[in-house]
Amino acid sequence: MKNKDISSRFDPNNYLYNENSRLGVYIIHGFSSTTYEVKKIAEHMAAKGFQVRADNLPGHGTTLSDCNITKYTEWLSFVEQGVAEMYSSCDKVIVIGVSMGGVLSLHLGTIFPLDGIISASAVFKFKNEFNVRVINRLFHRFKKIVPKKSTFNPDQVKSKNIIFYGYNQYPLSALNEMRKLLDTIKPNICKIKSPLLLIHSKVDQTAPIENFYIIQNLLKTKQLETMILNETGHNVFDTELNDKQLIYDKIDKFVKNIFNEKR
Repeated sequence: MKNKDISSRFDPNNYLYNENSRLGVYIIHGFSSTTYEVKKIAEHMAAKGFQVRADNLPGHGTTLSDCNITKYTEWLSFVEQGVAEMYSSCDKVIVIGVSMGGVLSLHLGTIFPLDGIISASAVFKFKNEFNVRVINRLFHRFKKIVPKKSTFNPDQVKSKNIIFYGYNQYPLSALNEMRKLLDTIKPNICKIKSPLLLIHSKVDQTAPIENFYIIQNLLKTKQLETMILNETGHNVFDTELNDKQLIYDKIDKFVKNIFNEKR
């Protein structure tokens, strides 16, 4: 793969910490990204002694062409197997996900009696909704990739307010698979009964804040906590802005209540 296809925030490695701990945290990154964007939260959870697992999803951390031949069912099967394996060695499991990983964390909550879910920056409505759901659906077989920067306002890119993770280009056939993934998961969100922390930013330029309210309205769980951010953008776990400490403090409190541990 050409270097121009990979951002500086790219990590092909999978991570497993404290594999003997009976308290597990399973972490899922976003679409076209890698474990880079969740490594900080993974290390943070690991420092508390929890078993932590963060893997690259199928088609991620490899090549654009690899991602473009991956089916959404592979993403579903992968995370389902990952959580099942973690439950085989843990008494309690919390799932944390960001972006598409946030969507997958919600999916896992519909089929597993998870002890907790933290879903951040989850996207069901794209900022370019018509392009993704109509144009790309028709033409992804002919145009395979598009630069990520071309989907944002040029002034935003120049000001460096937009940071790209994983691939520098969107794999469009994979994006169409993501559309299918969202359409599959969305109708079942109402089945979630696990404690859930829903995090989103007002200034998210990838998954508009409207997504927060879409998800909130679909949920029926009585154990819902929410957090709306004012500064941090889409990648909420990889920030150095003022929101960072607030985010990690909120997560720590949520996790502590579930694991009932003084850490």
